[in-house]
Amino acid sequence: MTGGTGSYRYMAPEVYRRESYGKSVDVFSFALIVHEIFQGGPSNRAALPEHIADKRAYEDARPSLSSFVYPDSIKMLLRECWHKNPESRPTFEEIISKLESIQESFQNKKDAGGCCSCCIL
Repeated sequence: MTGGTGSYRYMAPEVYRRESYGKSVDVFSFALIVHEIFQGGPSNRAALPEHIADKRAYEDARPSLSSFVYPDSIKMLLRECWHKNPESRPTFEEIISKLESIQESFQNKKDAGGCCSCCIL
C-alpha cells in the first residue's frame, strides 16, 4: 500500500512520503497516541496536520518528551516506536512485553515505598 490514507497528524513518515509500508506504521501512530495520553492531547494543536506530517517525514521531527511528564522507560519506548527506520520499530508483541515490564517495575517501586506511581500504567 502507498500514501494518501489516514490522518496526517498520526501518519508515519513513510506513508506521507508515499513509500511502501507495513505494520510498523501502526506502531508509529500508536506511539503518538500514547504521547497524547501523557500530554492530555496533541502538543501541536495550532499546527496544520499536513505541516506536522511533512516535518516528521522530511525533517525527522518528533514530539518532545519532557523529563517531568514521561518516565525514562516510556520515553525510550516512544523513541523506538518513532524510529525513522520502520524495520527498527518494535512489533506490538514487543511493545506489550515492554509495557508489562514497565508496569511491573513501577509496581515494585510502589510496593517498596518509593514515590513512583503512574496512573496510566
